[in-house]
Amino acid sequence: MSSIIHMPWIGRELEVIGSFDPTYLGRKGLVIEETQRTLIINEEGRNICLPKQEINFKIDCEDIVIKGSFVLQRSEDRIHRKYRG
Repeated sequence: MSSIIHMPWIGRELEVIGSFDPTYLGRKGLVIEETQRTLIINEEGRNICLPKQEINFKIDCEDIVIKGSFVLQRSEDRIHRKYRG
């Protein structure tokens, strides 16, 4: 598993590349907050709340696609958790 999972995401660029809800597809912005179930990004001056459960995304244009449902925990817990690849 990529080390991007274990890094803080606040201040990094996020791009939604897959979603059950088509209105989330293609959203791109700077992560300004992370909770257990949501990511809040700033997209062109507007804050957008993205439910982790419904999106697949990339951080900082990495080649790794992160399934939001796979990281449903607080950032403090996600950073220290061990993942199996």
